[in-house]
Amino acid sequence: MTTPSSADDEVAYATTRHHDTAARRARGPPRQESGPLQFPPGDMVAAFGLHMHFQSLEQVLRERHPELAGRVLFDDSQGRMILKVLLSGTQSVGLAHLRVGHSIVWAVMGPVLNSEPSLWPLNTPNDVLVDAVHAHASAQLTGEPLPSPWRWNESEPSEMTELADLLDMRGVRVRRVVAGNGYFAYGPRHAPKLDVVDTREGAFLEAEFPEAFVRVSLKPTLGWLVDVHTPRWGGWGRVELAWCLRRTSSPTPGVPRTDVSVEELADLLGKGPEAWDTEPPWAPPEPAAPTSPKPRSAMQDSLFADLPVQNDVPEWMEEFPDLLDGFEESAPERRPGSLTPREITEAVLHQLTTLGFSDLVEGEAGIPIESEVFHIEWRSTTGKDLSAPEIQRLNGMAAAAGEELPKRLILITGGGLTRPAAEFADKAKAYAFHLDRTTGRLTALNSRAREASLPADTPGTRVLESW
Repeated sequence: MTTPSSADDEVAYATTRHHDTAARRARGPPRQESGPLQFPPGDMVAAFGLHMHFQSLEQVLRERHPELAGRVLFDDSQGRMILKVLLSGTQSVGLAHLRVGHSIVWAVMGPVLNSEPSLWPLNTPNDVLVDAVHAHASAQLTGEPLPSPWRWNESEPSEMTELADLLDMRGVRVRRVVAGNGYFAYGPRHAPKLDVVDTREGAFLEAEFPEAFVRVSLKPTLGWLVDVHTPRWGGWGRVELAWCLRRTSSPTPGVPRTDVSVEELADLLGKGPEAWDTEPPWAPPEPAAPTSPKPRSAMQDSLFADLPVQNDVPEWMEEFPDLLDGFEESAPERRPGSLTPREITEAVLHQLTTLGFSDLVEGEAGIPIESEVFHIEWRSTTGKDLSAPEIQRLNGMAAAAGEELPKRLILITGGGLTRPAAEFADKAKAYAFHLDRTTGRLTALNSRAREASLPADTPGTRVLESW
């Protein structure tokens, strides 16, 4: 198969192979002169159903947008099915089934060869599909830009499409908007892959500045978050949004959606990174060279493994003088493949602060990190998932730790959570993180902690390449 040379050729080039003979099959099986009754094969039935679907889309498009009725054409020739809106000459806007990776999706393609297709799930309502075709075709016919929200690959206006419009007016390049439709193509044109964004975790917008890449998120429980990635950092940091907008700090990540308007966000972002107060990303400590600390007893090793963050002698150990022998000399040493307690404290504190837990401070012996709003519980057990009753007990301890108001729970564990435990943690507005003791890295264990986490992907890795 040769590389396409026009937009219509691109549609034909990208249309899935299993539709190559769909039009022919849709006309029905050849007549049988004699013999037993035969039923058509499944792929023939599917092709006939698809043919009927395209005919239905053609009718809906003519009815909903009669001004285009004379330009609408259902093309089922050459072994492919495409619903077209003719523009001029051989150019058209087309709707077709497209194989992207291992999936089949709806694709709206324009006449420009290098344009990015607008992808939609197979269960997209007919009205949305024909309205998308109408929007793309009308923009081509009038010479006007594709209107919002269709230009952002969305079918309904939202706070995120409104923000994208405002940023675009301010000269900011908006790369992607995810609010209701999370389907995008990326990778090489001849073999594109499908990126499906889970919209249940909230909407987001990605924008590109000369010196930074920005993701603005609207989370179901946390509200607005703004994260920044720069080449200088090589990672994601988080804008202190409450401080930038109100000169106030919030002990929890995010700003409630009711506390800030879309216009305020657009004004702030339009000023550029130099106007943002941003917590830089955390970098894991460098691996330590092997050392030869003073040997410990087996009992000391087991105790030290369960002390997540302290180099100082905990008060309770003073009652066991035989365990203290060699503690001061050996406890601060980092064993190969692990971090010292102080390094773990600093790693956890830095990461939580970057996420937006702004009132955390390093504590005293026995309480590695302190907060007026949160109670931090450490569990070093590895290979074991904490149960819902255990999380309920820890949450009760956190509530009781508050002097005037109940405190909320932040759990740092070397293990995981059962599904009921994670669900209870979400209901209790708690945050649960897994701690990798070899690197100090935190990983979210429940939905609320995942909402607070920084983006995982590197900007520019999921884009569609040019021909």
